[in-house]
Amino acid sequence: MLSPELRTTLIVAACIVGAALLALIVLRRRRSGWLNSLKSDNSGLRSEKPTDVTQTGASSQTTVPTAQPVAAATSVKPLPKVEPADVPGRTDMIFGGLTPLFASMLPESDDKKRLMKRELANAGYYQPNAWLNLAAIRYLGIILPILFFGILFLIVPPAMELFVLLAGVAVVMLGWAVPSLMVRSRAAERRDEIGKAMPDMLDMLNMCVSQGMTLPNSLNRVSYELKPVYPALSQELAIVTDQAKVGSMEQALQNFADRVDVPEVHSFTSTLIQTEKMGTSVSAALADHSDNIRESQKQRADQAANMATFKLLFPTALCLMPAVFLILLGPALVDLSDFFSGEAGEAFRNNRAAATQTLQEYGVEDN
Repeated sequence: MLSPELRTTLIVAACIVGAALLALIVLRRRRSGWLNSLKSDNSGLRSEKPTDVTQTGASSQTTVPTAQPVAAATSVKPLPKVEPADVPGRTDMIFGGLTPLFASMLPESDDKKRLMKRELANAGYYQPNAWLNLAAIRYLGIILPILFFGILFLIVPPAMELFVLLAGVAVVMLGWAVPSLMVRSRAAERRDEIGKAMPDMLDMLNMCVSQGMTLPNSLNRVSYELKPVYPALSQELAIVTDQAKVGSMEQALQNFADRVDVPEVHSFTSTLIQTEKMGTSVSAALADHSDNIRESQKQRADQAANMATFKLLFPTALCLMPAVFLILLGPALVDLSDFFSGEAGEAFRNNRAAATQTLQEYGVEDN
């Protein structure tokens, strides 16, 4: 049991810590925004070093008089000095410069970090700081509920302390797990969408290639056509075409396979890379591959349908059978209850009492 003075002290300390943390986040984000706007507005002026007047006159004495550079130098106001450490390298950090600090405080092993980065890539979060943003959100999802429910625990009466403690533990666990679950759910949905779209994409790509279009142009056209129906696959194909413009098609396809953990994508990229190396017909390879993917999807659908019967066994046993037993045995239980609680039960108890008395008269104990 805490004394009122100690409660007040702890509440004030928690409020000060929370206010300081909030003020630090707000100030850091404002500072980052001002520096980013300054960097974008004056990038051209900051990229060049200030020219010394004497050096300018010496270098241009054969063409331009020295008085003109001096006048130009005096007319330009110097920019505020900005240290490189103050300018963030990226602007996609959700909490500005505090994002790496929050992310580093999250207790996570290296293996789980790699797995979560893989899930982020499958979910479509390709930003370099996607993992830092997720880790910072999970860390604040732990710390902020602890501070809130800690203050609430000190305020509520003793009868509510257990409830507040259990609620705080539940909210902290949700704050730690929900962001990861959302990323995994989005990654699973995106993988399913890409897997279902692969046969249609292969057919469209086969039509484009068979009509004489090059592979990059075909991928670009298919990406445009698939955007309203399959936006995830359209985005991936657009990335492939963009990477093929600055590099090689083989490397772009390999990156596509590395980003998306879908078996159809891996086989598709392997087929295209092999055809490019061997110089075989791309159209025939795409047609055969499309048929193989449809056949594999049909087999998976049949397997899922066969497993449905086995999976329905447990809901049937747990939900349906108790109701069946209640319907079958319910009337018998009601009759037995009426029998023992009505006149028959009273007669049974009287006869038992009489029999017990008779046995006692003959010196026999009733067991």
